Amino acid sequence: MRPLLHIGYYKTGTTFLQTRIFPEPGFYLVAKSMALWSSFVEVDPFTWSPSKARQTFETGMREAAERGLVPVLSAERLSGNPDSGGYDSVHVAEYLAATFPEARVLIVIREQADMLVSSYKRYVRNGGPGKLRQYGSPPWGPPRPPHFDLSYFEYHRLIGLYHNLFGPENVLVLPYELLSDRPRTFLKRLGDFAGAATTADSHFEPVNASLSALSLAFKRHANRWVVRDPLNPTPPFEIEGANQRLLELCAAADPKIPSSLRRRSERRLRNISRDIVGDRYAESNAATSRLTNLDLHSYGYA
Repeated sequence: MRPLLHIGYYKTGTTFLQTRIFPEPGFYLVAKSMALWSSFVEVDPFTWSPSKARQTFETGMREAAERGLVPVLSAERLSGNPDSGGYDSVHVAEYLAATFPEARVLIVIREQADMLVSSYKRYVRNGGPGKLRQYGSPPWGPPRPPHFDLSYFEYHRLIGLYHNLFGPENVLVLPYELLSDRPRTFLKRLGDFAGAATTADSHFEPVNASLSALSLAFKRHANRWVVRDPLNPTPPFEIEGANQRLLELCAAADPKIPSSLRRRSERRLRNISRDIVGDRYAESNAATSRLTNLDLHSYGYA
């Protein structure tokens, strides 16, 4: 069976797919996350080889073949990291194509204003200290270490790259909104594309739900002072394990926050995101629609 490479994006139901869909009859989850990172992301380009990378997954792929199942390799990091602007997306794609030239590819996208909020929340969860406007507007200056860039959400660029590497007929692009609103249709399209029949429950619930905007605002302030992380390498008062403890506090506080306050803080964050995004993705979304035959406007895309 031809392998299915599920490359993300981040915050598009990846955990749901990995835990609820890919273990289902028809699919065989060969590898996810860190196993794929070590073979395609955190690699030395001078010593990397496709045969060595493929060998890592041969046992799982052989087991899938023996059972007549579609082998799946799934990791959202394969589409790049939003916090670094997807700087290595091209290299990862080329590594995947060299290792699995026969593969089919699944890419899940999400409306950009909504995606920006989710990516920002992830950034704060991981230790980021900046406000949303700061996150969405990197500082001016000469070349520096990779940082967030709004162009990362110009989906047509990555889709076009995978079309060139694998062939358009071997790349399926689906909107996250379809998974959220019509999961049965999403799974039917995925199964037809991959050649796998799935009997999974079509009800979709986010598995890795975000914390509220209000509790994350508290965490953002604390991050600046006590959380050391690649996103915040020099806090004045570094405390070991502070990030996990802050996440636990936020998770405990969220249910106690009045729903009216939670809704107000979420609206404020999403209004800022819409203001940042504006119509900057209209041209990219039109190109994505042409590449994928998706009516993105019907899903709320600019």
